[in-house]
Parts: sequence; structure tokens; C-alpha cells
Amino acid sequence: MRSPTPSPSRARTHRWAAPALALTLLLGASACSGGGADSSGSSGSSGSSGQPAAGGGAVAAAQSDAQAEGVTGTDTAAQGRAVVSTATLAVRVRDLPTAVEAATARTVQAGGIVAASRSGGGEGSETAHLTLRVPSPVYPQVLDDLAALGQETDRTTTSADVTAEVADVGSRVTSAQAVLETFRSRLPRATTVPDILAIEGEIARREADLEALQARQRVLADQTALATVDVDLTRGAPLTAVAAPAEPGFLGGLSAGWQALGAAVRVAALVVGAVLPFAVPLALVAVPLWWLARRRRARTPQDPVRATS
Repeated sequence: MRSPTPSPSRARTHRWAAPALALTLLLGASACSGGGADSSGSSGSSGSSGQPAAGGGAVAAAQSDAQAEGVTGTDTAAQGRAVVSTATLAVRVRDLPTAVEAATARTVQAGGIVAASRSGGGEGSETAHLTLRVPSPVYPQVLDDLAALGQETDRTTTSADVTAEVADVGSRVTSAQAVLETFRSRLPRATTVPDILAIEGEIARREADLEALQARQRVLADQTALATVDVDLTRGAPLTAVAAPAEPGFLGGLSAGWQALGAAVRVAALVVGAVLPFAVPLALVAVPLWWLARRRRARTPQDPVRATS
């Protein structure tokens, strides 16, 4: 049986079918290999950092880039000591408003600020409380100047070394900034929606961590740059100093003897003064009775037997 002769259009179709099939197979192989690479990266990221499989390959690649650039967060270059200084000072002054103005002027002159101020009290017992922030280099001198406003009654100073914490926070800030820049540079190269979403989420989380570290860094910088001084000013005359006891010796013994004699005289006078109100009535009764008894004995005749004998 004789086969039908193919038409010209069908012949052209058969002629292009083989090249098209080969191109399709080639593209399919390339897509499979790319998908396998992304899948392996995603599984590795999901297993190690807990990220979801979708987009995990892009996040893992960014982290690998950051580690390759040497961002480890262990930069602890030697710096000067970072110390947080605080002090409390109590001063007794004659003129309270003048002392408050002088303390404020001295603080501003030293480059500091008055962080808080409070005053109160009634007549004769006015007080003022000042919270001052003074640059740490001049903090001891300012403390002495404030004490010289009147009579110092109390002083307490404390210092805390935060050098290690300052170095640690600074290193973590540097590391977080570098890692964040790495993620931002990877974002334009992301080609799939899962990768874009994963990198953007990681960027948002890293930005929040960086802001928290920078806030702590600013607090430490403020605490180490400015010392805190709490000053309590009280209006009143200076307290009288207690005299030191005299050294023992002849003059000291003589003085002690005179003091003892004076004390004995004062005690005797006190006893006489206490007894005198009772002695007068007793004398008014006892003296007449004694006089009558004496007269009666004088008038009584003597016994004859006793007289002859």
C-alpha cells in the first residue's frame, strides 16, 4: 500500500521540531541545576539559623559575605579608661539664694549643666537640692569649689569602671553596621520574591538591633563624659567645732580641782536650799518645846537624899 505524500507545510514543521526539542531540554537542565542550588542553600540556611526555606539562600549568602569580609564583632582596640563618676555633697550656707546662684554659675563655667533644681522649707530651715552634670576632667575641682560655698557636712563619691562594656558595645555597633550594609548590598541582586522578602525582613531586624546598641552607646558616652553631682544646700549658721580635750598636766589638774570644788559648792548649796523650807517650821516648833522643857527641869526641887549624899 502506498503511503500518502506529506504536504510542504508539514515537512517544514518536522524540519524545525528537532532543534526546538533540543533547546527545550537544554533550558530545562539549566533551570533544574539552578533550582537545586537554591534548594540546597535554603535547606542549609533553614537548618542553621531557623529561617524559612523560601529566601533562605539569599540570607545565607549575605551572612557568608559578611563573614568573608571579617565582620566578627571582636574589635577591642585599647582605649582610655571609661569611668562613671557620681557624688553627693551636703553644705551648710548662710545665704541660700546666693549659694544656689554661685553653684549654678560654677557649673556652667566648667562646661556643665543643671539637670534638676528643687528648693523648699520654712523660715529658718530653707533647703535647696541641685543635680549637676559636670565634665569628668574637672569634676574633682568643681566638687571642692561647691564645698567652699559654706561648711561641708557630708560628702560621698563613687566611681564605676565601664571600659569593658564601652568596648563591647562599640564593637557590636561596628559589626552590626557592616552586616547591615552587606544585606543592603545583596537586596538589588535578589531575583525572586521569597529572596526579596527574606532579605528585607533581615534588614529590618538588623536595623532594630543596631538602634538599640546605638542608644546604649549614647547613654554610656553621656555617663562617662559628665559626672553627676547631687548637692544639698541648707541655710543656717556654721556648726561650732568641738574643742579638743586638753593634755593632762599640772594646769589641767588644777583646773579639774577648781571645777570639782565649784561642783561640790553647788551641790551643797542645792542641798541647803532644798532643806531650808522644812527647817524653818521645824525650828519654830522644836525651839519652844526645848525651852519649856528646860524651865520645867529648873523649877523641879532636887531629891534630899541625893542632896545629903
